[in-house]
Amino acid sequence: MRMRSCFLVGGLVAVLACLSSAPNASADDALRRFGRGLSNLVWGWTDVPLTMHQEDAMNGPAAAVTYGVVKGVAKLVSRTAVGVYEAGFFYLPFPDAYWPIIKPEFPLEQYNLNVLMYE
Repeated sequence: MRMRSCFLVGGLVAVLACLSSAPNASADDALRRFGRGLSNLVWGWTDVPLTMHQEDAMNGPAAAVTYGVVKGVAKLVSRTAVGVYEAGFFYLPFPDAYWPIIKPEFPLEQYNLNVLMYE
């Protein structure tokens, strides 16, 4: 039992030492790109209701039910495709040092009633 405790404490100290020297995540980090890809895959569907809501606020309910749905599905498809690419190839520094391919970088990041996303 005493030997296990020594290994546990030693392992914990080693992990903490590694984490304390790890660099901060930034926009040009492969791990951030992987997280961004997973986020786009998991939350990309939110583009449809958000686009409908934005169209309703700006142009009325008829635009929300017609144009808002079509535009939201187009955003969903593009965000999902980018998510697959970023999660699958997160280790490749293309385009230019892991910068985001689509704006906003994460779904629900810059939701605003007055500005349509991606425009």
